[in-house]
Amino acid sequence: MRKPFSGKNWTRALPLLGATLMLSACGLWQDGEPQPPAPADMQVEVNLRAVHRCSRISPEMVVSNIPAGTDYFDVRLLENGPQERLQGGGSWDNDGTGIIPEGALTQVYTGPCPPAGQSRQYTYIISAMSHKSKQPLSVRVYPFVQD
Repeated sequence: MRKPFSGKNWTRALPLLGATLMLSACGLWQDGEPQPPAPADMQVEVNLRAVHRCSRISPEMVVSNIPAGTDYFDVRLLENGPQERLQGGGSWDNDGTGIIPEGALTQVYTGPCPPAGQSRQYTYIISAMSHKSKQPLSVRVYPFVQD
C-alpha cells in the first residue's frame, strides 16, 4: 500500500534535493571551463654599482609585473647584522614604466656600508602601494651581500 507524499515528507526531501543539485553543479564547474591563470608575481631588479656604497645615492630599481592599482612604490633598505638597522628609503610614484631612478630614495637614505674588510647582508624591501589602502598590493624582498 502506498502512502501519499505529504507536506512533512516535502520538508525532508527539499534539503536533500538541493544538496544533490549543488554538488552536481560544482562538479560541472570544476570539469567545465578552465580557471584563469594566476597573475604573475611582481619582480624587482636592483642595479647596484660601486658608487652606491656608503653614499646617499640610491641605485636604479626596475619593477616588473606591477599589480593593477599601484599608485606608488615604498622602498626600504635594511642592514641584517647582529641588530637589524634601517638604512633609509623612500617612495616613488608609479608612472607605469616600473623604473625607480637612481637617486630617487631621499628619506634619510644611506647606501650599504659595511665596516672595512667585512661583508654584511642587506635587504631592499619594495612594496607596491595604493592610496586607497595602507595594505601593500605586493611586496618583494631583494637580499644581497655587500663586501
